[in-house]
Amino acid sequence: MKRAVKGLDHVVVMVDGIDAAEAAYRKLGFQVQPRGFHKKLGTANHLMIFDTDYFEILGIVEDTEFNAERREWLKDGGGLANVALATDGADVAYEAFKAAGLNPDAPLFFDRAVEVAGKTELAKFRTVRIPKDNMPVVGFFVCEHQTPEFVYRPEWATHPNGARGILGVTVIAEQPAKWIPELEKYFGPGSVKREGEGLVVDTGTQPIRYMTPKDYAVRYPGITPVRAGDHPALLTIRVENLAACEDLLKKNGVKYTKPDSGRLVVPPSEAAHLTLEFSEL
Repeated sequence: MKRAVKGLDHVVVMVDGIDAAEAAYRKLGFQVQPRGFHKKLGTANHLMIFDTDYFEILGIVEDTEFNAERREWLKDGGGLANVALATDGADVAYEAFKAAGLNPDAPLFFDRAVEVAGKTELAKFRTVRIPKDNMPVVGFFVCEHQTPEFVYRPEWATHPNGARGILGVTVIAEQPAKWIPELEKYFGPGSVKREGEGLVVDTGTQPIRYMTPKDYAVRYPGITPVRAGDHPALLTIRVENLAACEDLLKKNGVKYTKPDSGRLVVPPSEAAHLTLEFSEL
């Protein structure tokens, strides 16, 4: 049986100034892929590829109807904007989301040129976007990879900081529980569990956590969120060796905090308005 949603595929970090963001992520110890352009969307990106997921920094390079909402969002700063969900097919997801009352846009095809082994190829995608009215703080969309061989390549998944994959996403929300009904439209009945005053969402792979501002401040002391109000705030990355990652951050002059022995936290000022957490677990 084909599934509309089968976990997290990648996350999108919107940046206001893609050149500076690219430099920041190299300093953080990521292998940053060469810039790609989405001509139809008027955007450009850089990817940090892992074994089965990735994240991208995305900037506006030309004003188009497709990026009007992103341009408006950037007026309050950049940061974590979207979680792209893996799917068995954009059409499958579209029908499931329509049945769930999420009012999805029709599947959208686009591509971008990518160099693979010295040859220019086209990475092709079909996405299904959900409008703001059905956005539980996070902007979800599904992403069907029509050419995964031009995205998930082992030679691109090695990083100086030892990063191996995404461990999860953290969202700040004043009233996490109010988002349960909307979240279950995406991930199914029983997919959302309460965790104190917050929530843990079972996406099928990595969890998404909703935390109150108070609980977030306790878990991430000294870290000031880049935005006021409810917003996706933090991305947790798994690294092979936390001590080695810390050594690289020190060497490169990256500011970070160490709330406990198992985590390193990089503030938004160092990562293009995204808070990054590194952990081995």
